[in-house]
Amino acid sequence: MLPYDQENIVAIATPPGIGALAVVRLSGKDLKPLYKEFTHKKPKNRFALFTRLYHPKNNHILDEVVVTYFKAPGSYTGEDIIEISCHGGTAVKNSILQAAIDGGARLAQPGEFSYRSFLNGKMDLLQAEAVSAIISSKTSRSAELSLYHLEGKVSKMLGEIKSKIIDVLSIIENELNFSEDEISLTSYSTIRSMLEDVQAQINRIVDSSLIGKKIFSGIRIIILGRPNTGKSSLFNALLGHDRAITSPVAGTTRDTVESWFELEGVPVCLVDTAGVWESKRPLDNLGVEKTISELDRADLCLLVDDENPRALINTEFMKRYQHHYILVKSKSDLAPSPSIVQDDIIFTSSKENTGINKLLTSISTYILNNINLADHTHGFMITQRQRGLLEESALCLNEAIDQLAEGIETDIVASTLNGFVVAIKDVVGEIPNKAIIQNIFSNFCVGK
Repeated sequence: MLPYDQENIVAIATPPGIGALAVVRLSGKDLKPLYKEFTHKKPKNRFALFTRLYHPKNNHILDEVVVTYFKAPGSYTGEDIIEISCHGGTAVKNSILQAAIDGGARLAQPGEFSYRSFLNGKMDLLQAEAVSAIISSKTSRSAELSLYHLEGKVSKMLGEIKSKIIDVLSIIENELNFSEDEISLTSYSTIRSMLEDVQAQINRIVDSSLIGKKIFSGIRIIILGRPNTGKSSLFNALLGHDRAITSPVAGTTRDTVESWFELEGVPVCLVDTAGVWESKRPLDNLGVEKTISELDRADLCLLVDDENPRALINTEFMKRYQHHYILVKSKSDLAPSPSIVQDDIIFTSSKENTGINKLLTSISTYILNNINLADHTHGFMITQRQRGLLEESALCLNEAIDQLAEGIETDIVASTLNGFVVAIKDVVGEIPNKAIIQNIFSNFCVGK
């Protein structure tokens, strides 16, 4: 478990290396004395002071800085916080860090600032994970969804859902305490309606969370086709720079090559593969095996051929692929084949850079049709931990509804619904799990 004690903590909150500015952050129960030693002035809450910074022990001038003091509990951690914006040189940063340690602080562990924020009730686990997600977001879309969590909107939504189930439990308990018979028809109808409303809401969150996973983790697009049909050239053209090696020699690409880019606010992993073909050379066949294995991971497949890409649909390796694909005719700067129908085929030339924008548009259409980017008000779950617990809660709710319909004793139904409440509490961290909490915050960067 991360330590939580009365000690002041300090960390450099900006990335390593030399820059124009750096930030040194401190948190503790009472930082007013240290502030006075640093600045020779009394602290003012939320006031940015431009000043010389002095060593708290020998009074040596460390730098000219901007110091901001945040008085507890109105700070990120719920404790006193001092943030020092200094020059971004390595020597300056380290001297200020050492001065804070000499003044009684200790080095903060990864995530300890956010951990103290959690313990002091400034955020729940959903919000804590949102902080981490914002820092690691690959796209503006994932950052936007993380901010939605950080603002507490999803926590509030889950809190309202939990309250509805607690209301149901209250009705059941009242019936059991004040009625000699089983639950009345009126109460049964009320309970059934309330549970079905919550069920619909939970199902919407579960469904939207699958979309959220794509927004955060991205989608995989595999380029597939025969050797020497322009797959690697197309790969480079879609990326806008040379990433894969191209050659007129068949079998140049024997391993998969992947690269990331952003499209419609979604991270896209584009995968170039070895040509699917039969060969007596072991290295060639190994490349084919890797290509086929990529099919299981792909969300979208670009079927590329310089003659007739439609012919690839019924090949053996495509029979196992049940997802979406786009037909792409490559090398269209050469004489196109008049024998193929063009309506469902995108003609491209990597050499002349034609058809590439049309292909990107087609990929964008796939993303927009399969990932509802606009509506995140149902409450995207942004981590596997959250999604797993939400699915667990949905199973408990479904079981309770089935039990109610089958006429099972209401105390058993109540027990099942309590399982639902526990799962929801686990999502937001109302029931502290030391192992989970340690894992979440230890993955934070130092200084956050």
